[in-house]
Amino acid sequence: MCSSPYSSFPATEEQVRVSLRTKSWFGFDLDDTLHEFRAASRAATTHCLALAAQDSPGVSLEALRARYQEVLMQGTSNAFVDGKTSHDYRRERFSATLDHFELSHEMLDGLLASYERVLSENLTLKPGALSLLAAIKSSGRKIAVITEGPQDAQERALRDLGIDRHVDLLATTNRFGVSKTTGLFKKVLDHLSIESHEVVYVGDSVERDIVPATVEGIFAIRFHEGQPFRLTLNPAVVNSLEVLEGLVMPF
Repeated sequence: MCSSPYSSFPATEEQVRVSLRTKSWFGFDLDDTLHEFRAASRAATTHCLALAAQDSPGVSLEALRARYQEVLMQGTSNAFVDGKTSHDYRRERFSATLDHFELSHEMLDGLLASYERVLSENLTLKPGALSLLAAIKSSGRKIAVITEGPQDAQERALRDLGIDRHVDLLATTNRFGVSKTTGLFKKVLDHLSIESHEVVYVGDSVERDIVPATVEGIFAIRFHEGQPFRLTLNPAVVNSLEVLEGLVMPF
């Protein structure tokens, strides 16, 4: 284990570039790194809560939304390590929201179906994601998506986004039974029988991506669209996947 969260960070920009071009495995977070998860989830949730509000005189959309967010925060604190399906999680969230306002569950199945449909309709890859993954695979290297969430939902997301054919391993907290902050990266290394120095990992969260990956000795890069591209920062930052594609190609 590294003594410092960022102690494996290469010292110079050239070392970062060399490291990126020589790694045999690339790891990526999925939600809000390879695709616009928050926007899609927000659209699906708002659509369903609006339907519930229409059928529930006296209960506003704002009140439903506020309660749903409370339920969501409580329900995802375990990072989906308990093995339930995405359908199970969503049923629990909407049920708890309806129960809070003493609303009928007769609408529940319809809300769940609507959520899945609207979520799928709004799934959008980050610009450059498909080209980046294709370029990595064409160079003979492998890709692992290491992400939190239910395994079934993330499998569907990869298929719906059209990137499943590029992914050699989908490793979720749901599948391996541990969160990113409690050992998922070590589990993935052991599962693949590879060493940490063979991997570079890209994610948008410092707390749940960069720190736990780097603690395991994995070179981690933060994807942050709102920050200037800087390889010499600690951790290194890329602000677009198009930029990252130019860095990872070996020639």
